[in-house]
Order: sequence, then structure tokens, then C-alpha cells
Amino acid sequence: MKKLLAPAIAATLALALAAACSSAAPETAGKAEDGGGQGATPEGGVGTQSGGAVTYHKDVEPIVQAHCQKCHAPGGIGPFSLMTYAGAKEFAPNMVDMTASRLMPPWGALDTPECKPRFGWKDDERLTDAEIATIKAWNAGGALEGDPKDAPPAPAAKPSDLPGALSLTAKQPYALGATKKDMLRCFVLDPKIATTKFISGTFFVPTNKSIVHHALAFAIPAGAKTPGEDYECPGGSGVDGAKLVAAWAPGSVPAVYPTGAALLVDAGTRFVMQVHYHPHANAKPDPDLTAFQYSITDTVPDYVVFTSLIGNFNSAPKDGRGLLPGPNDTGGVEFLVPPNAKGHTETMTFTMPTELNGRPIPPKLGILGVGAHMHLAGVDEKITLKRAKPSSEPADECLLQEPRWNFDWQRGFQYDTPLANLPTITPGDTMEVRCTFDNTMANRKIGAALLEQGFSQPQPIKLGEQTLDEMCLAAVSFVVKR
Repeated sequence: MKKLLAPAIAATLALALAAACSSAAPETAGKAEDGGGQGATPEGGVGTQSGGAVTYHKDVEPIVQAHCQKCHAPGGIGPFSLMTYAGAKEFAPNMVDMTASRLMPPWGALDTPECKPRFGWKDDERLTDAEIATIKAWNAGGALEGDPKDAPPAPAAKPSDLPGALSLTAKQPYALGATKKDMLRCFVLDPKIATTKFISGTFFVPTNKSIVHHALAFAIPAGAKTPGEDYECPGGSGVDGAKLVAAWAPGSVPAVYPTGAALLVDAGTRFVMQVHYHPHANAKPDPDLTAFQYSITDTVPDYVVFTSLIGNFNSAPKDGRGLLPGPNDTGGVEFLVPPNAKGHTETMTFTMPTELNGRPIPPKLGILGVGAHMHLAGVDEKITLKRAKPSSEPADECLLQEPRWNFDWQRGFQYDTPLANLPTITPGDTMEVRCTFDNTMANRKIGAALLEQGFSQPQPIKLGEQTLDEMCLAAVSFVVKR
């Protein structure tokens, strides 16, 4: 993604705003409490519904069904199954530890002393304090099964892809081969769009997730020239006029826009799907045929959605965007995480201009959602909006913090508030992206990756595309009224 950002932020915003000027919001939910809980423990403290002994079928199975089984199922990403009472009982102590520490269910957007977003999150996976207490009480009471008649109804099967979506793939699978080098491959996908369409959701489905580091989709205008149908590509698409429409990384879920909002694509638009392949010791040898999925709405939306990746700057700020001085800079402003540095920070800044490519930016853009992106040395990312002329909104607003960044569980986060109530950004406002890194062997992810590449000690880390390089990005979804 390194080469994508500096030139493409302007291009992405300009193209999206041009389209917007030429498309039932989610219900408001209670804001999560500090530490990750969604709500207070109800009277009684344990959260049991039975009023007596806590049992699996009556008290615990509804929690497991709603929050755990989507991953902990045969063939799922979870390392063991929680589809039966026997499976849950076997791992009851583990469930207590992982839920009490809030490592499970995995959820990166946490309240911290320095970041308390104004709104809750759509599809918040975190357990309430009462649910955590129920699991603990169940294990302490002997992990009783209870009466199977008390079990909740079996849930409808949840799709692993985007429901009702159109799906595009390359003409043939891509085999990574014996290389040890990360590969970025671009595939041109032609949906044969004859008239303007409104995209209401996007997702990616790799067939070999073990080697897919991330995937991006760019819309390219009719007649745009590409280097080929299947080609090695730079950080972006390598095509003039391309605009980012979707992104995926491990742990991502389908991006579904609220009613009344959609991405706009013109007739003749094609997509370039960039897939970053990462070879490693545990990679499966199977070829990959990642699918880019998108759903279409026939309803003309009130708001047009567009997404920008903000960050990955490698030089001092110019025209309001760039890399701020860091703690270990030696020859001027530079992105460098030295060996054995722990708690090292790099901060990017981006000031919204008044116009891009000759087009004025609307006085207010809504911020629909945000996501963080770093690599293996990343441990914490915080995204802050600083308003030049605050009025009814805070002067400094933390949009997102992931204080326990986990490369294996990446996703975007949508605010759970009506479209008209979203946080807004105006020309002159500045977004700061602060990334914190741990480049020590004590960081298990970077340590394992270094050993795999034949290094016994940490190496200097710079900005780049390879997995052992680093990034500092905010993925921001904006909406603009048509």
C-alpha cells in the first residue's frame, strides 16, 4: 500500500466527490463501557436466566451461539469447536480466561483513557459484564449441562460471504510457488456494467487464506489502460484514475452500508483487484482464487460512500499531509523503527484541503467508519480528528483506538448512529494517525517472522510492502450528501 497513499488520497477524494455531485440508518446503540464491556451487569451479578444453578443450555449456550460459534466450528478459523455441550465443557476454563481478559471474542475497537469515541459500534462483538460473569459462574459450578429442552433455537446458518452478492474472480488461480518474497498481484475484473450502479456492500473471499495478506479493489474508469489482465503491481492498481472501493484483511467481515448510502460506479467501470500474497512456513501450497464480491441496490441513495487510506507518509508534512518527527529520527524526519525499540511511535498527519484537482470539497463530510492497518510490529493505533473551527462537535475527537492491535484480526468499524448524526470533517480539519510499534523478539509475531526469515535479532523496520516492513494507515469511509 505504500505507493498508493500520497498520490491516491487526492485522486480518491476527488473522484468520489465528483461522483457525489453528478447517491433507514442503523439504530443508535448504547456506547461500550471502558475495558470493552457493552453494558453493566444486571442485578444478581451472575447474569443467569435460570435463577438457580447456571447451566449450559439455558445460560451459556445463547452466549456461545451468538458470539463464538461463527469461528469455533468444524472447519472454522477457531482452533477448536464449541458447537456442542461436550466441546464447550472441555474448554470451559479456557473460555473463562479468554473472555475475562477480553481477548475473545476478538474486537479491536476499545475504549481507553485517551480514546472514548462518541458513538457505539455496529455489530459490536464484545461480551457484556453479565455474560462474562455467567461463563465464569458456569465453570465454577461444575460446567453443568442442564436440560437440553432449555437450549435456544438453532440459529440460521450465517453466510461466510456477502449475501446476495455478485462475485468476480480472476480467469485462473494464482500459485505462489516456492518464493520467499511477498508478491502483489493485480487482476482485472470486468463486471460489464452498462449503466450507473449503486454498490451497497463489498467483501473478499480467498480460497487459500493462509497466503493472502490483504486484498484491495479499485474501480477504474471506462477505457482506462491496464498493464495486462493479470500482472505484478505496485502498492496501488497501477492504473490512472483508479479509486479505492473495498479492502480486506484477516478477520474482516463484509462491509455493508446503511440504508440510504452506497458507492457509485459508472457505466463501463472495471475493477482491479490487488492481492498481497505472503509466503511463510505454515502456508498451504494450494493456489488461490480470491473472489471480489459486491451487492447492488436499486434504490438511489441519499449519500455516496467513498473510502480513503490515510497515512503511510515517509517525509515531513507538505500541503497539510506528511510524517511528523519521531523519537528515533537521525537524518531528519523518517519512518524508522530501530531494532529492539519498544513503544516506538510514528505519527501521520492529513489536513483536509478546500479543493482537490480543481473541485471544491463540500463543507462537511460524514465519517461512516474507520479501520486501522499495521503489520507484525504494530501494537497500538490511534486515529484522532482535530477540528480547526469546532462548533457543536469536539475540537479533538478520537475516532478509533486499537490498543491491542492484532494483525490476524483486522476489520473496519462502522459507527452505530444515523447517517445525519455521524462525526464530520470539514476543510481545514486535520486527521492524525499514531502508530506504536514493538520491534523486539518479545513481540511474538515479529519474532516468529524474523526467525522464519533466518534472523535471530530484530532488524531496522522501514515503511514498505513486505510483511517485515511496516505501515501506518487509517482506512476511513466517508459519506457525502448527493
